[in-house]
Amino acid sequence: MLASSILVICLFGVAFVLALVAATVLFFGREKPQEFVVINQITLEELSGLGEKEKRGTIDIEQLVPLWRDKKKITPAEELPKLQNKRATEFMERICEWSFFNKFPEQKAVCGQILKLLDREGECSSVVNIQNDVEGSWDENTFQLLGRTTLLDHSLNVAEQVVQLLSDANDWHVIPDTMVAALGHDLGKLESARGYLYSTGEHAVAAGRPLGGIAGFNELRRKDEILQAIKLHHKRPQGLLGKTLKQADQKARQMELEEAALKIDTEEDVDPSDESPAPDRKQQEVKSAAIRRVQQDIYDQSGGADREKRKTEKPELVDISGWFDAADFLDELKTFINKMFDRRFLAFSMADGHVYFQVKVLEDVARKMAERAGNMEIATMGQRDESMRSVLLSIVNHLRADHDVIARGLIKDNYFGGYFNVTRKIGKPMKGYYTPFHAEAFGSIAEME
Repeated sequence: MLASSILVICLFGVAFVLALVAATVLFFGREKPQEFVVINQITLEELSGLGEKEKRGTIDIEQLVPLWRDKKKITPAEELPKLQNKRATEFMERICEWSFFNKFPEQKAVCGQILKLLDREGECSSVVNIQNDVEGSWDENTFQLLGRTTLLDHSLNVAEQVVQLLSDANDWHVIPDTMVAALGHDLGKLESARGYLYSTGEHAVAAGRPLGGIAGFNELRRKDEILQAIKLHHKRPQGLLGKTLKQADQKARQMELEEAALKIDTEEDVDPSDESPAPDRKQQEVKSAAIRRVQQDIYDQSGGADREKRKTEKPELVDISGWFDAADFLDELKTFINKMFDRRFLAFSMADGHVYFQVKVLEDVARKMAERAGNMEIATMGQRDESMRSVLLSIVNHLRADHDVIARGLIKDNYFGGYFNVTRKIGKPMKGYYTPFHAEAFGSIAEME
């Protein structure tokens, strides 16, 4: 009996040990659950803050995509176009780093090829002077100032403005296609592109040919929209892409104007020991007027057909009370009487007791006065902007009705000027469009002579 009891106890002990071993194996030998690797984390507080930051109750999907989307590999350096220009190289590197190009490798590649073309041929001037082209009607000062910028630099300036404008508006998805348009919008100015289309005076249309030769461009889904935006970037473009391109081009030109004017000031700096007289007020005013004319050319980019259409429309009176002052206006006009500018008179007195002003003078003074008052809509109005006709009519109507300084008998009440034949003592008679004033408004004729 004792032996049997011992045997039973031993068997029970062995079974217990085996059960314990099995339980241990089962417990510790189980496969651990697969860990979930978090790439990016964001708290609910941070997530809600995105909406608060934008001051709206919704969050754009573009802002959340980076939280779960795997970033694509940046194009290896050996695959980048080999560029010589330092700024072009740096801009290509930025394109490869910008996250909004991750899902648009086709546009990234096309931008690289355009940069390669500009790097090779883009050291030419960024302005062209050819008959019938919108830039062909620009003032000579415009060519001198904006011509200091190369085509390569201007294209990069426009591209940078595109990124700024669309980023500020949270329209990230439009940047890649608009970038293609920005870099390629002036390719029609390249020496190699100056064929038939360029000779017709349409550099914006001529840009389509070199763009069509860029590898990958014709396969872009929005190719036609890009070409349309480029064709109309000096006119009236449609859609976000086209309107952004035109605005970016104007902003880039304004920046280039400011940089060119600053360089001129630096070049004109004289040695402190130089006792030559400093530029007088009149010279400074002439210089300021030249810069304003460049601004007018920059912002006056409406199509010729539109201008002809508006010429047939009668100007209407507009409100000028916010910036116009009659006394100041007459004082400004007086400085032009019987003074030569570029070897010609813009305003002159006659023995009949009248002073005749070219309409151009009234425009320049009006813009200058509007700029001082902060009315940039008037200040930046182009030389050929037909809206200026309404401004001039309003000015002349005010001077005619409230101050009686306009020679009523020489022009009709619903006109701001008229055509006159001017007989000079020396030379041939000349015909021009002038606004006649009573000389008494500016003092005696003898003083002006």
